[in-house]
Amino acid sequence: MGIVEMQVHMDCTGCENKIRKALQRVEGVDDVDIDMAMQKVTVTGWTDRDRVLQTVRKTGREGRVLAVPVC
Repeated sequence: MGIVEMQVHMDCTGCENKIRKALQRVEGVDDVDIDMAMQKVTVTGWTDRDRVLQTVRKTGREGRVLAVPVC
């Protein structure tokens, strides 16, 4: 299972809902957690981070993948 964390600028709950619905449609996505206060989106599941980022950008929002810590 993979985790993709992104910083995404969101203005309102409408933006949040649009991003959540788009990401839930991506094959392999199990869960979408959105923190409006931190402007952060966390996606868990078996999917490619580039596909997740592309999906967010298709909603009209600008996003960037946060650095993944190396264990």
